[in-house]
Amino acid sequence: MKIKNSTLDLIALSSSLICAVHCAAIPVVLSLATFSRIQFLANPNIEKTFIGLSFVFVMASLWPSYHKIHRKLKPLQFAALGFIFIGLGRLNFTELWEIGTTIIGTLLISLAHYYNWKLLRFRVHHKH
Repeated sequence: MKIKNSTLDLIALSSSLICAVHCAAIPVVLSLATFSRIQFLANPNIEKTFIGLSFVFVMASLWPSYHKIHRKLKPLQFAALGFIFIGLGRLNFTELWEIGTTIIGTLLISLAHYYNWKLLRFRVHHKH
């Protein structure tokens, strides 16, 4: 079964937005929670897994779309800038710094997938 690039973009867009919500909500949830069972959500390995999966989605979706279909660099540039912000967030200056840069990064990656999806839709509807 072959998955279309537009489907990958929608999956990646959703996962990036979920990541942004995760990054914004976890500090609040953990500060309000008295149960230690949800402490696993603050595990750095979960964050690394999300970042790794996000990178896989970017490469599986944006690169083939760029290379084979639209040849527009903007989605790849948004994604690269998003990963730079996520990387800056790992510097751990403050908790607010980490949350802010990570949310900006995930939103940029979401924007990259959205923009790629729009380019693919435009290409499909305007083929000659």
